[in-house]
Amino acid sequence: MGRPSHSLKSFADRIARFACAGDAPQLNQMLRIAGLLGGAAGEVDLRAADTVAAPQNPDHLGTWERKIENGKVSFVRRMDTINEWHFYANLGRIEPKGWKQRIVFLGESVARGYLYDPEFNPAMALEKMLQAQLGEEIEIIDLARTNLSYEVREMAIGALQLEPDLGIIFASNNWGVATPKFADIAGIDEALSKAGIAGAKRIADEQIARHARRVVCDIATAYEKKGVPLIWIIPEFNLGDWRDPILNAPYLPKGLNREWLSLLAEAQSALSDGEVDKTRRLAQRVIEIDQGICVAGFYVLAECCRKQNDIEGQRRYLEKAKDAATWDSFMTIIPRPYAITQEILRDEMPKHTHQYVDLPALFREYLDGELPDRRLFLDYCHLTVEGIHVAMAATASCVLRALRAKDVSWQSLLDNSTGVPPEIEAEASFLAAVHNAHRWQSYELVRYYCLRALNSSPHVAELMINYIDVQTQSSIPMSMSESQEKMFKLASPLMHRYLFRFNEQRLDRLLIDAIVDALYEAGFDERQRLDQLRREQHSISFSQTNLLGYYYCSAAQQPHELTGLNRVAFERHLNFNKRYYRAYWPESRFIFVGDADCALRLCLTCRLSSDQPEEAPISVALNGKPQAEIVINHEWTSWNLDLPGKVMRDGVNEVTVHWPIPDFNSDAALKQVVLDMCAMKFPELYPVFGEIHSFTASRGAAVSATLTEAEQELAAVQVS
Repeated sequence: MGRPSHSLKSFADRIARFACAGDAPQLNQMLRIAGLLGGAAGEVDLRAADTVAAPQNPDHLGTWERKIENGKVSFVRRMDTINEWHFYANLGRIEPKGWKQRIVFLGESVARGYLYDPEFNPAMALEKMLQAQLGEEIEIIDLARTNLSYEVREMAIGALQLEPDLGIIFASNNWGVATPKFADIAGIDEALSKAGIAGAKRIADEQIARHARRVVCDIATAYEKKGVPLIWIIPEFNLGDWRDPILNAPYLPKGLNREWLSLLAEAQSALSDGEVDKTRRLAQRVIEIDQGICVAGFYVLAECCRKQNDIEGQRRYLEKAKDAATWDSFMTIIPRPYAITQEILRDEMPKHTHQYVDLPALFREYLDGELPDRRLFLDYCHLTVEGIHVAMAATASCVLRALRAKDVSWQSLLDNSTGVPPEIEAEASFLAAVHNAHRWQSYELVRYYCLRALNSSPHVAELMINYIDVQTQSSIPMSMSESQEKMFKLASPLMHRYLFRFNEQRLDRLLIDAIVDALYEAGFDERQRLDQLRREQHSISFSQTNLLGYYYCSAAQQPHELTGLNRVAFERHLNFNKRYYRAYWPESRFIFVGDADCALRLCLTCRLSSDQPEEAPISVALNGKPQAEIVINHEWTSWNLDLPGKVMRDGVNEVTVHWPIPDFNSDAALKQVVLDMCAMKFPELYPVFGEIHSFTASRGAAVSATLTEAEQELAAVQVS
């Protein structure tokens, strides 16, 4: 019998400590997670962490089911999967193999043609290019599925039943860390104790690499055994334009969180002042402290390189930023191809005599060394029509080499590419604006996609105007909105698939402002109507505003804080047990709509986090100007803050709560991470500055606009 690994020894030591301490609940949980007490299987999946599931039913291929008619095999849509049909091509039946050479095309949302499909997608572009070379001798079976992850293994191997002459896979954007299983938790326990979150990142990288290599090898081997050539398209990321939200560092060792925040603020200030050398030194220290697990320092260094026209340096730091948060499940909402998986594909495909299309190298060549950006991408990884054409031209070149032994340059195949109707480009660009805004991108980028939409086709202006109404008239359910009904009639299937199906009403300050500004440039002045609509629907002059409500809180552009308030957070595999606002940054921002000269009452129930001292002051500002300071502690306390109307603006106002920055107890917090995982709870990896149970804004009584310092202290009234 082999000796247990060091990670299992560490986990066993933890169990022993609970036993000695007499901590029965924790001991019971640890024994169950280790499989040493009955009932573990119902709570935790105890399979090995690198297990890749085999097909559950060999007669099923995605949403299609195998049928044998007259001795021939076909696949037809299964009615029990009707809720998943929109993830796939609109293909009700896959006919038996005929005289044409058959290509199966698989992948995830990038391969699906996200935001263009069903009007246009990569399979359509590829088929057009190949038919220009081979006529009608080729057919492409489009099996790409939005949200496909490691299950591409099952799908690709199952697709061999279709008797393909060649397979194409365009995937790896969704290959991230999985929900931790026992083997992972034991390893994470040891890694956290020795190296903190940097150790957890190492475990995450190893898991991703293990899963990816297994998937690639299994698919490549299956196709090799069948004598079917395979082409894998290695995805690229939008390095030029995409910026992940800047989050606070997770718990750092030796109480370094305070220094990290101070250095980052100093680096950003030096950057804005044009002091590049000073900025570079500070940013390098930021990365040294966090050990490369945060994006912030890399983005600062990339901007230094941009200012010095160092494209390769900029590319290097942006790629490091792309790969920084492999450990953080919060970032799985922004898929990407990690360098780990890109290298595995480059390494494994030639071993099986298969080809690959290297989009990072291809796009660099196509753009003459410039960074891949909005010319080729709609967001973080989904391609524009131009990006699709370039990718499919290189793929078509590989297909011709594999099936006809013909060497045709990808550049010449671009001549056979066709665009999409301007109405489709306009709607896809508008959808890109919405998608980027809802993923915390800059006003400039969102406005760019709005303008591109309007420049493509003026019909999108009416869609935008009605969308303003849909988002702003929160008193009317979207399903009953006259504006949404108009959009239904005006829009193509793109809007029905990507907007109406998933849209959530929110104040959408950045997006709506970008839409209105773009419309103004195009000759449509909606500014006054928007201001009036916002005040009529949302002003505190008429009703109280819940600042923690998703509709308003989502407008503050603080995605991490929104997690505990968004219902989606509770649908994850792990239990998110903190259902109130938690401040993960020294400043918490809140948005509401008001009227100038209208007195304001803020009702705040809050407390300090456990890492803060017994009591400490917090300050409250309105529209950037300090208004009140209150002293709070670790107990929930409620306060009424009455502010004069002179500090209010017409329209959108912003309240900021400033929290003290303590010395966080990282060691204790990281020990709790493993306990939370064992209890199937969402682990708390980031420091919390304070917590808010409720926060409302309403019309207040008249208050003097010129309060003395003593009067400002009295303006905050503790009510409980």
